[in-house]
Amino acid sequence: MATARDQSWQLLQGSAADATAVEKLSATAFDPAFREAWSAQQLVRGLEDPGAFLLLASTMEGELLGFALTRATAGEAELLLCAIAPGWRRRGLASGLVAAAMAEARNRGARRLYLEVRENNVGARSLYESLGFRPVGSRPGYYKSVTGGTATAITLSRSLD
Repeated sequence: MATARDQSWQLLQGSAADATAVEKLSATAFDPAFREAWSAQQLVRGLEDPGAFLLLASTMEGELLGFALTRATAGEAELLLCAIAPGWRRRGLASGLVAAAMAEARNRGARRLYLEVRENNVGARSLYESLGFRPVGSRPGYYKSVTGGTATAITLSRSLD
């Protein structure tokens, strides 16, 4: 299920068995100053939620390139985490993962998808806005850095209808 832009990756359904690999990728993909990456244990607990699902992007040889962790319940869904390995960005993986997460959430009965992104994460905001997400709120000081600084979370949403 790779995009036309790059046929060198595949989209797979993930599980708790992938938590360690996802944790490792997260450590390189997320800004460590804001502690956004989840541990393998947090991922396993998150996947215990009956509405949670994990999608993986990998090379044809099985190297993990990115993931999207989503939860769908009561007609709504939330993209909890989405990350791409730094060397694989700008190849359509994130767009493919988010599109697949939207489709799976819709299949699970969700009519709207929400996510939060750091206000100063220009690349992620641009990606999500290109996929039809629009700001619906903000949470000042939501993200706390290891040095004591804060960043505002922007809540984005889009219809899945």
